[in-house]
Amino acid sequence: MDNRKFRIELGINLFAAPVPMTNPNLRIFPLQNALIDISGGKRAARPAWYSRLNTGDEISFRLVDLSSARVPDHQPEYPEMALVEFLFNDPMTGQPTNPFTERIAEWQISNRRKNRWSPVYSQSRDEKLPTWNLYPCNVEGTKLKKLRFAECDEGESCRAVELTVAIKLPHDGWIDHFVFDPEMIISETDNDGDF
Repeated sequence: MDNRKFRIELGINLFAAPVPMTNPNLRIFPLQNALIDISGGKRAARPAWYSRLNTGDEISFRLVDLSSARVPDHQPEYPEMALVEFLFNDPMTGQPTNPFTERIAEWQISNRRKNRWSPVYSQSRDEKLPTWNLYPCNVEGTKLKKLRFAECDEGESCRAVELTVAIKLPHDGWIDHFVFDPEMIISETDNDGDF
């Protein structure tokens, strides 16, 4: 099977309700998340499942503003967003792990990009939403547009990785944190046969 290209789109809704029962000094909001298969190009992009990733596949990351779905007439202002955390952990041990061929030193969030169509968040083909790119940087400081999943360790037929992303946004005197944490299954089928 040929290696494929995926993108994780994180949907941020500035009008989302906070997650209940959190620290009263910290407002936590959910980030939506979607894995998209972009192997066939932009026009053929389609949703995918986190269990469809294989070694050798490439992945990139984008933040998409969903706020207009809740309040269509309001154009939100964007104070400075900051990437707080972008972590990959082994779900068995909770320890950091790196499922990629590149060693990542840090993550950065781009300036706001032009509005783009999202295969999962746009409500019509014509709806374009505000976007930001999320870039991994290697140890040399180079921004990488995509990452490639490394081969599994010998004897492993399946590897799970927990991804945690937190983005902070100043709002009305608070520092709001938007968070999500899906589990990704890499090479469940060892890149061979049907899913």
